Amino acid sequence: MVATKPDASRKYLRWYFSAQSQPVAIQSKGIAVKLWQSGLFGSQICQAVVKDMSLGGAGLLVPLAKTVPDIVMVEYDNQFKIKAEVVYRRQVSDKLEFLGISWLDAKREQRLNLLRRLSKKAYRASRDTGATDNVTADE
Repeated sequence: MVATKPDASRKYLRWYFSAQSQPVAIQSKGIAVKLWQSGLFGSQICQAVVKDMSLGGAGLLVPLAKTVPDIVMVEYDNQFKIKAEVVYRRQVSDKLEFLGISWLDAKREQRLNLLRRLSKKAYRASRDTGATDNVTADE
């Protein structure tokens, strides 16, 4: 799988699910997930779109009209649920907000299983984008 060069400030390589050359506000690719309130009886907050992911966290687009708390549960495909903390927020359009999240209580194996599952959907960057590292979710 292709990933971009790691940013020196990042601990893990990221898998991208959209073209980095396009502004986030107009991108149409990504992985659909659900955000839930944390807790035993947490209700669904909204749908979100994962734009990039690593073993440490992910970048998501969410509807600006929804209030997303600082701690959420991220659900993929009705089987993976991982608790996360919102560590970054940025409005990208009049309808969308970009969230940077950090995984909280997920065991490394659970995060690896999710990355293995999603790696098949990762964006295949061309040589023009500067992508040089070939990595797998096992690294």
